[in-house]
Amino acid sequence: MTAGALTRLGRVPASRLKIRPVMRPLAFFTIAVVLVFFTMIYSRISLDRTAFEMHGIEQGLAQQERLHWDLRLELARLQDPRRITEAAADLGLVYPDERITIEAPGVITETDDGYPRWTASRSLLTELP
Repeated sequence: MTAGALTRLGRVPASRLKIRPVMRPLAFFTIAVVLVFFTMIYSRISLDRTAFEMHGIEQGLAQQERLHWDLRLELARLQDPRRITEAAADLGLVYPDERITIEAPGVITETDDGYPRWTASRSLLTELP
């Protein structure tokens, strides 16, 4: 046996040791490519999931906007003065044909100078600076 055929590490031929250093970079490159591949797949899946969520949110927003405008239309219909007048007339709430003044004894309707009570407070308000 020759000294060059065996190495210090054991009984491994020298020809086999030459192949091993070439395989190491190839293994690292293969692992890196596989990791990048799975990372790209994961990022694509997360982007698709986000797109589906956004689509669902947009559909919900469109539905709520339709509901908003339907409610605005219903509110305008309910606030129509003609509809309110007709509903009040059905309930018997109509303007009287004749005005009747009711006087209660003990209630002062005019001040001492002959003017109605509310004119005294009106003159006070107009004098404010």
